[in-house]
Amino acid sequence: MRLIDFNLSTIDLHPALKLYWESTTTIPITDLQVVASTNQLRLLSGTGPALTLDQFRTRCQQVDPQTNLFMATDPEPLRLYGYRLVPHKILLG
Repeated sequence: MRLIDFNLSTIDLHPALKLYWESTTTIPITDLQVVASTNQLRLLSGTGPALTLDQFRTRCQQVDPQTNLFMATDPEPLRLYGYRLVPHKILLG
């Protein structure tokens, strides 16, 4: 999924929705990392609170809209292909 596709499809969603990665468990997305050399926007998980949709959009304002979304994992990042909505959450996968 590209950043522009995600932004256009979530334009009408409430900005306070929190972002999570849907793996074997639901993992909060806490930060972002731009890797310009590979045209990737890597979503990072951690122990902090999950980013809201509004925080995500603010942090991505200067990122190329054609950038692809990935989840930062070991050993290789995983490409994200979509998301689904659950109450108060956006689950990326």
